[in-house]
Amino acid sequence: MTLEPLGWFFLPLGVLILWRGPSLGLFLLCPATLLGAAAAFKLPALGGASIQPAYLLLGFLAVSVFCQRSLWQVALRSLAFPNAGFWFALFVVYGCMSAFFLPRIFAGLTYVFSLARFGDDVGIQLLPLAPRPSNITQAAYLIGNFVCFAVVAAFARLGGSSIIARSVVLTAVLCLVFAAADLLTYVTNTQYLLSFIRNANYRMLSDGEIGGLKRIVGSFSEAGAYSYAALALYAFVLALWLEAYPMKRLGLLCSLLLATILLSTSSTAYAAVLVFSLITLLGCLSRFAQNRATSRQMSYVGLAFVVLPTILMVTMLLSGVWSTITGLFEATVVNKLGSQSGIERMLWNEQALVTFLDTSGMGSGVGSVRASSFIVALAASVGLPGVLLFAAFLFSLWRTAAVHASSSSADAIVMRAGTAACLAQFIAATISAAGTDLGLFFSIAAGLASVPVAERIVRTEWGRDAVAVPVVTPTARSIP
Repeated sequence: MTLEPLGWFFLPLGVLILWRGPSLGLFLLCPATLLGAAAAFKLPALGGASIQPAYLLLGFLAVSVFCQRSLWQVALRSLAFPNAGFWFALFVVYGCMSAFFLPRIFAGLTYVFSLARFGDDVGIQLLPLAPRPSNITQAAYLIGNFVCFAVVAAFARLGGSSIIARSVVLTAVLCLVFAAADLLTYVTNTQYLLSFIRNANYRMLSDGEIGGLKRIVGSFSEAGAYSYAALALYAFVLALWLEAYPMKRLGLLCSLLLATILLSTSSTAYAAVLVFSLITLLGCLSRFAQNRATSRQMSYVGLAFVVLPTILMVTMLLSGVWSTITGLFEATVVNKLGSQSGIERMLWNEQALVTFLDTSGMGSGVGSVRASSFIVALAASVGLPGVLLFAAFLFSLWRTAAVHASSSSADAIVMRAGTAACLAQFIAATISAAGTDLGLFFSIAAGLASVPVAERIVRTEWGRDAVAVPVVTPTARSIP
């Protein structure tokens, strides 16, 4: 194991989490998920695998939770049937078993696109199915995501939803800061200033342009990864704003996040924003039909049907601006499938489906397959059993949100915001995700979305003798 300079910064933070408790750990974990191109330490024994700072903090957080009996007991209860945690636990267990057994059972019987390392470079190559270090690392990430989910679910059950919501909003602000820093260093030709957070063994695509526009990558390795994270934050903050959650400047934050997503010139981001916006619009119209819509939800409907079409028509009158927009649209959407990248990604999906059939629907194991759609990668990795387990997990999240759709408490709003973030990331991942790892932020959002009834702890300290009691949180509907 090689500890990177960034790891020396996060190690003291981990010790601080052990001292101050899980609440600090969860508050720091959300911002740490932004460091998607950073490595706290590297594992040469596993092909130089880079471990992100967020997973380092997660390890300290898990130890801190284990030391708090009242918290880990609630975490275990969140995994009981028929909660979403039960299905997620089954999926993780099956996924880890698949990573160990399936590459050995079906070794040499099919081919997979997989990451291969050539010296210091990393590339994707068609190889015979066989056990690889990626099976271990992806299984470890899967376990880490599950631990994160269980901790967040327990924290939310004990009344900690508001703390996590504030942490997510802070993360959204930092996401904008990193986006601004990315643009500024590009314009001034000082990209090296961000090299300390771009030290992972990934291919860094931080200098790309499309149609004369810099592709925003922020603190990530490429524009698609940035837009994936920013979209989840946008969905979460938008849900809070639409339901008048008691926090200032949420509308401005939403607008800025959406602007950076559009400026990222990511095809996946454009498609995911469109689908998510349509679903959000249908949700607002449904609330209006039930006479439960907030003023902000009505404003969103007005924005969709009046303001945006007006802006579009005015833009069409400005020939220079319109030609720039249409050129960007053609480069990122219309011509995407015919580009080298589009053809390559379609080949990944085609071979992943072949792998699914060659393994009789059992899959090739977590970490074996490289695809260009989460659903395709899921089927090729964990097979039909894993797909069904994950579908049950998603259905459980949706059912929880549907049951509490009429509640206007602050905790219920945060729960629905978590559901919105999960939905946004699932849409984006379905379009172009390379593997089965949806990331730590998805687990954070899913943990919030999985809690049907919020409980708040009596003491402000997460101690062994703390007692949790159900409380009724104030409504947020009347907040302007």
